[in-house]
This record gives sequence, C-alpha cells and structure tokens, in this order.
Amino acid sequence: MRSNPETRAKLVSATREVIVAHGFEGCTLERICRTAGFTRGAFYSNFADKDALFTLVVRDEYARVIELLDAVTREWVAAFHPGARHTSCSDEVAAEKLTDALLRTRERLGLDRDFLVLHNELLARAAREPEWAMQFMEINRDFVVGVGRALELMLAEVDRVPVKRTEAIAQAVIGITMRYTGVSVWRDRLENVEGEHRRRGTMLELDDILDLLLTLLMASSAPAGGPASE
Repeated sequence: MRSNPETRAKLVSATREVIVAHGFEGCTLERICRTAGFTRGAFYSNFADKDALFTLVVRDEYARVIELLDAVTREWVAAFHPGARHTSCSDEVAAEKLTDALLRTRERLGLDRDFLVLHNELLARAAREPEWAMQFMEINRDFVVGVGRALELMLAEVDRVPVKRTEAIAQAVIGITMRYTGVSVWRDRLENVEGEHRRRGTMLELDDILDLLLTLLMASSAPAGGPASE
C-alpha cells in the first residue's frame, strides 16, 4: 500500500483526538486506528512509527495556529491602513490599536480546552523524554518565532519597535495567554458541573489579561527611532 495524503490527514486528526482524550500514555496504535477507521496496515503504509505521526501532529497543530495568527494580523493591519501608513502614533492611540488587535486575535485563534490539553501533554512528554524534547524544542521554536513575527508587525503598525528580544516577548505572551486559557477552561467546567458554583482561588478575567499583555508590549517596546532592541 502507498502513502495517501487523505489517510495521513485522518490519522493526524485521530491522533490529536486520542491524545486529548487519553494523553500520550493512552495514545495506543489500536486507539488511533480505531478512531481514524483504518487498519494497522494502513497506518504503517503512511508512517514508520507512532513518533513520526506524533511529530506531524505537533507540526500541524502549531502551523495551524501560526497561519491563523498571520492571517488575523494582516487583516488588522489592512483595516487600519488601507492606504499610506502614518508616521507617528501616540501612546494612547497605540494602546487602543493594540487592544483591538489582541481582542481580534483571541477571537480568531479559538484557544480552547483541546488546545490546552494537547499543549500541556506535549510539554509533559518533552520533560520526561530527552529525545522527544529535542524534536519538540525545534518545533516549539518555530511556533515562538511565528508569534514574535506577528507581535513585531503589530508593534510596527503603531510605530513602535521591540527593545527586548522578540522571542522573549513572545514566550511571555504565550505564557500569559495559556494561563488565561487554563483558568477559562476550569471556570467553564465548574459552571457545567455546578450551576451556581462559588469561585475558589485566583480567577483571571479577560480585562486582566488584556491589561497585562498591553503593559508587557508597551514596556517591551519604544517609539520607532528610539533605543535599539537588545
């Protein structure tokens, strides 16, 4: 049997589903094939082993997020500057525009429970298995670079440039965003289980996150023509 793009795509989708439901430990070849509706023969016609499939799942997931992020950033830039760019932007206007960009990005990316679970499973496996960690670091770096590229475009649109390493800014943005995603998932699950639950622990609201991200971006950048980036 030959490798088939449609079969590979279904196996990737099924593997993502199984990892989210059962974790890497429970992501057996039997479950993957059953979920995808294929035999082991079909699997081995398309992948040498599960690790090869896992690598493609991760690349596909992060590539999807970066593609959406690039698209929403380009659309945001076009919406604000259909013609010539302005040459100056006050801090107040910059803050307003960046807040709008962050809201648009959040709405389009749709970082939900499944993405959170998959992301955490990948991190946990990388912490346990050095060989996988090497692969994951390269894939994750591409993801961070993609986020950094989008942030640079957003800052450039409000006439600002990073004064800290872009990858470091991107890592901080990802960390804050994933924490908010986690809190949102916990809250949603509590509401589904208990209609009138009382909040426990520290909860984050969207306004908190927008304020934190805006503060981070403004503090990590300067007006164009100011200090050089580190």
